[in-house]
Amino acid sequence: MYDCLELDLQQNQKSTRKSPAVIKNKRLNFDTYREHNALQLRAAPYTGPQSLLRAFAAAHSLSLATHNLPDGSLLILGLSCDEALLFQRRFPELLATFEPARPIPKG
Repeated sequence: MYDCLELDLQQNQKSTRKSPAVIKNKRLNFDTYREHNALQLRAAPYTGPQSLLRAFAAAHSLSLATHNLPDGSLLILGLSCDEALLFQRRFPELLATFEPARPIPKG
């Protein structure tokens, strides 16, 4: 009986190493948003989504463009570095990554 459980456990361990939950903590590819300043907000481990919802409401009330990303994080576009620091101060339980705009040179 225990031998069967051990085999199933080994198969589950192999599958969880490649699961989206393990891969989701990789750095976001900001190349799609390189024309804009971007602030990515993620919930810290073992926290609920309430803080992300409040951050979304705050960004929406300031008329900032937002995107919900597939990994559950929130991307806020078009804010300055000072505004990003204010968001981080207002929501200290969220993990923030700020990426300044890097326009593509013409020519």
